[in-house]
Amino acid sequence: MKIKESNRLINLCEYEDNLYLQGYELIAGVDEAGRGALAGPIVAAAVILKRKNIFIEGIKDSKKINYKKRKDLFKIIIDSCICYSIAKVCSKKIDEISLGRANIFVFEKAIENLKFTPQVVITDALQINSKIPVLPIINGDELSISIAAASIIAKVTRDEIMEKFGEIYPNYGFIENKGYGTKNHFKSIEKYGPCPIHRLSFKGVLNKQNNIF
Repeated sequence: MKIKESNRLINLCEYEDNLYLQGYELIAGVDEAGRGALAGPIVAAAVILKRKNIFIEGIKDSKKINYKKRKDLFKIIIDSCICYSIAKVCSKKIDEISLGRANIFVFEKAIENLKFTPQVVITDALQINSKIPVLPIINGDELSISIAAASIIAKVTRDEIMEKFGEIYPNYGFIENKGYGTKNHFKSIEKYGPCPIHRLSFKGVLNKQNNIF
């Protein structure tokens, strides 16, 4: 490992190291993918990394890693962590309860689904209701290795879900856009109307010209 990468990882582990010094051993990082998409679920992941394996070369915010590298890191993370979990909330539920509440719901579910109960939870800026101490960190996926790991698990999982939806609903380019609001995606909505996995409460998905499926 190069010195520059080693120093980057040292900085990325700062929050975890401080928590270890305070006596916490089971630290769960939580993050989500798909919050801003027009279609598909929000997917959240929670992960508890092993202290001795916390240095994972190349790990960072999932949005700053290419598709192949994310897949490679996904396997490394799940092979070397104490435990991880995934939770999803579908587009219909997002429309019913609102985006903000759906985001909190899926974070809480991911934590509940962990095999081992964490002693502390760190999130990417989101405060949630929990009996477990919660530390929200602004830009956490760039500052905490546990949150970065969770962001990769969530992103890879959601991408795979959207690729499957792309086969079911081929008119919307889900394999390429993963449900996000690209120019071509908006054109597809205008042409075909929304499909069953679109979030009808999102601007641009439903208008007077669209036909509901």
